[in-house]
Amino acid sequence: MSVCNPLGIDIFEVILFLVEFVPYLVAVAIGLVVLVWSSTANKWLKIGSIICVPVMIVVMISSTFLCSWEDAYRRGYDLSLPSLRSALESYIRTGDGDVKDILESNRYAPTFGLSEMNYLVKDLLKHTIFHFDDHNVENIDEGYNKGNDWFMATLGETMIYSCGIYPTGEETLMEAQTNKLDYVANSLELQSGDQVLDIGCGWGYLPKHFTEKYGAQVMGVTLSSEQHKFGTELNGGNGARILLQDAMKILERDDLPEGGFDKITSLEMAEHVGIRRYQEFLKLVHTLLKDDGVFYFQVAGLRRSWRYEDLTWGLFMGEHVFPGADASCPLGWVATQLERAGFEIQLVQNLGSHYSRTLDHWLDNWESRKVYVLNKYGSLAYRRWGVFLAWSVRAAQQGSSTLFMFTVTKQGQETRRIQTQAHVSPRQGLPYPGL
Repeated sequence: MSVCNPLGIDIFEVILFLVEFVPYLVAVAIGLVVLVWSSTANKWLKIGSIICVPVMIVVMISSTFLCSWEDAYRRGYDLSLPSLRSALESYIRTGDGDVKDILESNRYAPTFGLSEMNYLVKDLLKHTIFHFDDHNVENIDEGYNKGNDWFMATLGETMIYSCGIYPTGEETLMEAQTNKLDYVANSLELQSGDQVLDIGCGWGYLPKHFTEKYGAQVMGVTLSSEQHKFGTELNGGNGARILLQDAMKILERDDLPEGGFDKITSLEMAEHVGIRRYQEFLKLVHTLLKDDGVFYFQVAGLRRSWRYEDLTWGLFMGEHVFPGADASCPLGWVATQLERAGFEIQLVQNLGSHYSRTLDHWLDNWESRKVYVLNKYGSLAYRRWGVFLAWSVRAAQQGSSTLFMFTVTKQGQETRRIQTQAHVSPRQGLPYPGL
């Protein structure tokens, strides 16, 4: 039994519930405060009605802090050494040591410190609980407008910022990413002339591939000005449209296809929508999709039985790589959200180990461009990004993070569900349909 958490309360589950239903919980809390203060209750009950929510947040955060240290002690870590995060931050500042040794030696405990606590409070309040449209715009520069040369040094010539597929494990990065694009096309049963919406199109390679190889009519949307510029040039003259557009406001446009899109894709974009607005996003997709359409949904996720390294890694990512991307969640939670929004899941696969291979390729790319990056961006930026890549290779390999690939259709569409289920049914020798 945990001394810090004797009741065995899953803090992660509590936070998911609180964030997802925060508008209703706030309304209930305000109602209770009004009720108590309008009654003849004693002053302590009245004070308690006001401070109960802040106290609960403080208790949850403090419990996470203390339980991380208790867990590290039980696992036999030497607590006189720096924490894992502190050791990595020291490497980033000084360049002393080896990042892979720090991560793989199992000497440094993934305990919570002041940096984690400080960011957790700020992120919980700003991005997780509120998560307004303006927050998405604010986060774009840090997440995607660093410079296209920065991402070219990471992603290579594909400029695809999502997991590849490695059927044999020997594929190059280009082969793995092409496999992924063809897998997505096959999952959708993509046909020439299909109207396709790619939400979070990145630098435009999926619209290019779908347009030029399959003859689809693709609209890609991104909130990044750098991605928009690159994607527009990449797709110049091929018919694909790359729009600088907030996906949450896309219904305001007057150039959407009448009746909706035949196929919709969203690859590792929904994490930025946030837990609080996840359902809003999926219902938007449901509205945009034709009744007989197919939605391919790919999201980074977390394991349900989490460990403290999962959280320390996630907080590092939120602070330095993907601010506001708080909606990486367990499979069951994502599936529930899809079903609640009116979708039926026809196929889901977990390819977290393939993400580890993809990230390892990105790390090789980054290290091969060391001289260029150091000269333009400096040593701190080079090492911090290297820590992100190396730590993410480990996280995806051991299951701290993973990758879910959903093929879904609208509930109640009998003909479409029969057709899609026949298409994605298991076939001997084809672990990934279409490859």
